Amino acid sequence: MKHQERDKVEIVPYKKAWREQFQIAKRCLLSALGDICICIDHIGSTSIPNMPAKDRIDIQIGVSEISPAICDTINQRISKLNLPNAHLSQDHLPPNESCHADWRKIYLQGVTDQWSFKANIHIRKVGAKNFKYALLFRDYLSIDDDTAKAYAFFKQTLASQIPDDRDLYSQLKDPVCDLIMISARRWKDKTM
Repeated sequence: MKHQERDKVEIVPYKKAWREQFQIAKRCLLSALGDICICIDHIGSTSIPNMPAKDRIDIQIGVSEISPAICDTINQRISKLNLPNAHLSQDHLPPNESCHADWRKIYLQGVTDQWSFKANIHIRKVGAKNFKYALLFRDYLSIDDDTAKAYAFFKQTLASQIPDDRDLYSQLKDPVCDLIMISARRWKDKTM
């Protein structure tokens, strides 16, 4: 997305501080958003133990719907946190997906003077496919060390090849995540 900050793509070793950074952001966001927020989860690579990642906390906020009105309400409520405005967006569509509604989200960069770290804030409808995708991806990589190591190696290699192109980095990473999700869904079906 062209609105994202243009810092380099750099994968750094896992930091224990990421968990506390998420908790700081969660407390601030819960206070600001109040009843519009159903849940707040730490997602993405920084939520996976020992996973190298971009030094940017991915946060998923669950809401009851994704709409322009909800986006406006969120922007009103987060204004006191000095966060950039949220906007309607959409996650990439995995193969065989055609229902765009299940992949809509509200997105904002979590850059503010309220905390000293960078974050990406993804606001998704609870129960939507993109909401479930983020949680299952995190949970699966947290228990499958071999897949997690292969994914980490892929991200490190990719970042070293295209450090100045965050858009291309994301575009190339998405299909790899979709491949990982095939095994993640099989794991979920066997264990739940």
